[in-house]
Amino acid sequence: MGRVSDKRARLMESAAKLFHHAGFNQTSIADIAQDSGVPLGNVYYYFKTKNDLASAIIEQRQNTLKGWAEEWEKNPDPRERLFKLIDFQISMKDTIAKYGCPIGSLCQELDKGRQPIAHEADGLLHWILQWVTGQFRQMGQAKAEQLGIQVVSTLQGICIVSNALNDPQVVATELERLKSWIRQV
Repeated sequence: MGRVSDKRARLMESAAKLFHHAGFNQTSIADIAQDSGVPLGNVYYYFKTKNDLASAIIEQRQNTLKGWAEEWEKNPDPRERLFKLIDFQISMKDTIAKYGCPIGSLCQELDKGRQPIAHEADGLLHWILQWVTGQFRQMGQAKAEQLGIQVVSTLQGICIVSNALNDPQVVATELERLKSWIRQV
């Protein structure tokens, strides 16, 4: 049983990495098999299609986001919880500068390609938006929805600019600026 989940986990890890680094449309099942060390024929035992694999990755990312949020929510201050989200992105500044945001870029690519799973991927950004908006509500902000959209849009925009310039310092500098703005809200 361990070998089954090990192969599945390796396939998902490779697919997540390759989708982020090369793009969903540019990554083939053969690429994923080679990177994971799982024979190509075995891939179809775990995932019938590349969309099935992407769906599993989206579900895994959703669960990861929920786990982080649960951890961050141990802090009673919603402003500090927002800072945890921002600090996490700062910690990924080198990866973001090189490949963009793993969630935002997947959503964008799947939407452009009109992939059937685009709605699932978009759900990740919707979930983040709801969580951020919830933090502003807990801060007593009357315009929590607008503030949530502003923060998520800013996070994604910073990722795009940093990636376009291949400059991790854009992430660090602009996210510190975002934290300063949140302190004043």
